[in-house]
Amino acid sequence: MEIMAETKENLVRGKNLVEIINDLMLVLNEKEKRTISGRFGFSGKRETLSAIGRELGLSRERVRQIEKNALQKISALLKKKYAEMISLVEKSFQNNGGIIIDENIPAELLGFAKNHKFAGSYIRLFCTIDRGIEKINESGKLKNGWKLKEIKSEKILSIIDKIIEYFKSEQIPQNLGGLMTEISAIGQMDENFVLSIVGISNKLITAKNQMIGLAIWPSVNPRNVRDKIYYVLKTSAQPLHFTEITSGIAALKFDKKRVVRATVHNELIADKRFVLIGRGIYALREWGYSDGTVYEVIKNILTNSKKPLSSTEIVELVNKSRKVKRNTIVINLQTKKEFKKVAGGYIYQKL
Repeated sequence: MEIMAETKENLVRGKNLVEIINDLMLVLNEKEKRTISGRFGFSGKRETLSAIGRELGLSRERVRQIEKNALQKISALLKKKYAEMISLVEKSFQNNGGIIIDENIPAELLGFAKNHKFAGSYIRLFCTIDRGIEKINESGKLKNGWKLKEIKSEKILSIIDKIIEYFKSEQIPQNLGGLMTEISAIGQMDENFVLSIVGISNKLITAKNQMIGLAIWPSVNPRNVRDKIYYVLKTSAQPLHFTEITSGIAALKFDKKRVVRATVHNELIADKRFVLIGRGIYALREWGYSDGTVYEVIKNILTNSKKPLSSTEIVELVNKSRKVKRNTIVINLQTKKEFKKVAGGYIYQKL
């Protein structure tokens, strides 16, 4: 009861996570403090065991032992003195699906450290000494991160495998709701939990439009200008002028790289996935649009038709491949000798 009362009093006084860590480290000797500070980057840079060992005149293995002993000391003291903060941090984990990505610490957790310049470093140490939290080490399938101890690693990997298997079969991105509907094994799970598993996976990604897919797919994880163009067109689901595509890329802020109109235009011309269908207007070839002048489009339509087509029908069909004015299509029909008007409409007649 006295411990809880002391903890609440500390919180009322405004003792934040950084101050708590600093308080805990008072029990450490100078070598232990130097080791923990360096290993967790309290000065901004996380140092290796070897680097700290060279400074202290100790072996790498001896520094490792010092780190281990220091963590055990402050872990025991954390549990004794700051149960309230442990509860707050673990509650924050629960709010985020029980899993936190090291490179994307939630604002709520950063707030516990009062958005300190090196808040991430203090939070990493707190997670290391909180006995209810476990480290997730980076691997081929997982990113660096943390999870509540109650969540089994085998369960995380199993769910990731099921989602990857689904995407390899279907080959299309899904939003979270659709994914949980399609995969029965995760259908009844908490949405935040599933989303946190997608986030910790190196093989999966959630796009800026909240669609989930394989990280290797440019449709959800564009890496170069061409893939970013594809992403903007794909998500807009309609043809766009190259200036609109440029603006779309800038708005989505895929990265810090600035993309200019000229670059976008050049990539649109060079990549066969994109088709010019009007004055500066581009579409995806996969939508059924094709290259060629209006004359060539009309020629292909009439050549493939088994019957004469009216001008209205031709205009409608041309506009599925090109974005041009009706008059342009009609003028081509009337001036090109290969387009012969017969009963029922127009046919193509090779001269």
